[in-house]
Amino acid sequence: MITSPSPLARRTPRLLDTPGTRLRLMVLSTGVHHCVGIDLASGVLVRAWSFAPVDQRLSPYDLVDVTVGGGPDLVPDPSEPDALVISGPPVYAGQLTGRRAARLIRPLLHPQKAPLLGFHGATVPFWERRPDHPSVAIAEPQGQVAVTTDSGTIWCHFAWGLRPQVLVCADPRLAAWMQRTGRDRAAVREGTYLVVALEPPVEGHCHKVVESLVPRR
Repeated sequence: MITSPSPLARRTPRLLDTPGTRLRLMVLSTGVHHCVGIDLASGVLVRAWSFAPVDQRLSPYDLVDVTVGGGPDLVPDPSEPDALVISGPPVYAGQLTGRRAARLIRPLLHPQKAPLLGFHGATVPFWERRPDHPSVAIAEPQGQVAVTTDSGTIWCHFAWGLRPQVLVCADPRLAAWMQRTGRDRAAVREGTYLVVALEPPVEGHCHKVVESLVPRR
């Protein structure tokens, strides 16, 4: 079942499915215990949380099969409107490219004039999180995007709504490439999408991170 609340930062429906429902997602990013993807059947952006670790070899545009599970306690932030608990890790099922992939992403792009994830700044107090604010978004910055490294941390630099943004970048593929090439800075190809997400709360605050750089297909 799809519901349509009124989130501040995105006008997209939410997916509410009963345990046992099988979904096929197009992957956009992964974390240790979650996968961000678009449900092929509904076009809804979801953040699927798994008790078992998620395969970090999954890449943007991979297709995965997941089964909706129970146990809402698995979600670290109960206010996440895009959260979905799955019964096991996502299972690779192929790839999606070309126009169909672009058609899935385009309607979900974060509005340019709205603050990323509904608020300015890089952090938000956990107690101020609201269920009408998304925990993940697909951003298409206008202008140059660059990445740098400092003391082992990768930072993503871009502008959003005329405001400079400097967020931690947690993309494992980018980290591997920068380590392999010895680069400490690089320009990101124009048109690349950024998957911006809120990390689970640390010391009472949730931090914005760039989970993935998604090249345009």
